[in-house]
Amino acid sequence: MKRSTSIRLALLVGVIVVMGGLAYAANRSLEQGAAKSDPAGPPAPSLAASGLPVERVMIQGQNFDLEVAATEADIAKGLSKRTEIPPHTGMIFVFPSGNERSFWMVDCLIDMDIAYLATDGTVLTVYSMKMEPLRGESESKLDYENRLKRYLSGSGVQFAIETPAGTNDALKIKPGVKIPIDRKSLLNHWRARNAPPVPTPPRLPIRPVPAVPPAPATPPPTR
Repeated sequence: MKRSTSIRLALLVGVIVVMGGLAYAANRSLEQGAAKSDPAGPPAPSLAASGLPVERVMIQGQNFDLEVAATEADIAKGLSKRTEIPPHTGMIFVFPSGNERSFWMVDCLIDMDIAYLATDGTVLTVYSMKMEPLRGESESKLDYENRLKRYLSGSGVQFAIETPAGTNDALKIKPGVKIPIDRKSLLNHWRARNAPPVPTPPRLPIRPVPAVPPAPATPPPTR
């Protein structure tokens, strides 16, 4: 009798262990499946530390969170004066239409890569742009800018992407590669950033309310 009870207990423990193992395996499968179903990882931040909007772009199978430069001022500033470009980040420059573009390394403190894109995201031209000596104390602004190398894009360029140095080679980004950009979203950024300011309606002068004269005193009744 005792032996039979021991056998039953052993079988019961074994069943519990097996069921627990199956539950653990099922849970792991669900977790792995969820991870595979969300390859993009956490959502892109809406704004970068610079205050610029951020657009997530998949480049050769890897996600990059790119700051969107869409105004003349933001495009002119670009990534100048940055001491680093963290991995999988950079900047995408948005223009209203396709045209020939030219970039330079004015006030840039680090090397970086650039890829010029057509309106559909096809890469047209790539460069590895090198940092150049900064403007000297006795050097005029004109002399400084004249000595900087120009990186010409060729015609039909509507977007440009700057990334950490070495990205183009590491990901084999070259002319003909297609980068799946969201053109509509990028142009919405351009429209929003370049929209004319809403005029403030003129304020009407505030006229003082005339004082109401006191009512005349009622004369006492006469007898």
